[in-house]
Amino acid sequence: MTVPQGFCTPNDYISEIMNRGNRNKKKYTAFLRGLKKKKKLPLEYLFKEAHQTAFKQINCLDCAMCCTGLGPRITNRDISGLSRRERLKPAIFIKQFLRIDEDGDYVFKTMPCPFLGQDNYCSIYEDKPEACSNYPHMNHGRQSGRIDSHIENLLYCPAVVLGVEFLMEELS
Repeated sequence: MTVPQGFCTPNDYISEIMNRGNRNKKKYTAFLRGLKKKKKLPLEYLFKEAHQTAFKQINCLDCAMCCTGLGPRITNRDISGLSRRERLKPAIFIKQFLRIDEDGDYVFKTMPCPFLGQDNYCSIYEDKPEACSNYPHMNHGRQSGRIDSHIENLLYCPAVVLGVEFLMEELS
């Protein structure tokens, strides 16, 4: 990521984006909720374009807020792959790394993610959980059903903030 002029480091740039997202959260939330009601918009296409535009400006290795603050849902398929990778039986992997959350889903026991390095690299990147692979979920799936997720992700992902700002500009 090239740091835009006026910012000393990628962290400064990300902090500014997140501060802007926090300052404008009500406006961004209202905008996103309004999109849900517009049945004729090609939301999948628009969000995919927003995703691509945002990630031209954001390098996840400069941020990793999703890995430090959000616990991904871990599926049985994820457990199978991760336990094999870690050379543990699935039951041992579950006992060592996972807990059941309030929705009845497996999530990591601790945050930040136990597989996140100090350099923000993921030690299980090739086999990471599906929820991690698809995060922040702007470039696939039925977007009208993901609006609430995007609203929550405004607090964790600068790419979502940039994506919403892109959509607001495109649709104004």
